[in-house]
Amino acid sequence: MLMIGFGAGLITLGFVGIALCNYMEVERREDWVLVFQRAGASVTSFTLNLSSGRYFLGVSVWVHNYAEGFYSVLDANRTQVIILRLANTDQSSEWKYNEEYFEVIDSGYYTFELFNATFSSVRSTAQLLQRIYVDKFLYPYRSFFWIGVFFLVVGVPLVVVGSATSLLPNPKD
Repeated sequence: MLMIGFGAGLITLGFVGIALCNYMEVERREDWVLVFQRAGASVTSFTLNLSSGRYFLGVSVWVHNYAEGFYSVLDANRTQVIILRLANTDQSSEWKYNEEYFEVIDSGYYTFELFNATFSSVRSTAQLLQRIYVDKFLYPYRSFFWIGVFFLVVGVPLVVVGSATSLLPNPKD
């Protein structure tokens, strides 16, 4: 009887291990992906087809004869989505770096333009990053499958042998 009970316990643990191995957890991760990058003269004006979402625009320009420069993002109707102002100083020539987050609600074409700044086409860059979410699927109990199979392989013969021995007549002297 003891062998049958022990075998049944192992079979139960085997089924639990196999059932747990399919348990899945979803981990949501936020990433920033480079959508677009421009350098040189192409920084002054460019048009992109953007999908809805959150974006990060980083602009690095070497300006000359600087006067209230700004970077403007316009939608297809020429409506301003965002103004990225370059920092104002007394220098006539220097690096201007600015970054801004903005939201695109409607997918479509957007124009990026630099205004009121004469800049060096050799040193200037613009980067556009988009925030995306990635679902990562984790199976933390995947290794329980082989443990469950082992318990089944050991438990079933124990139950069979224990049942067979209990059916045999007891020799009484």
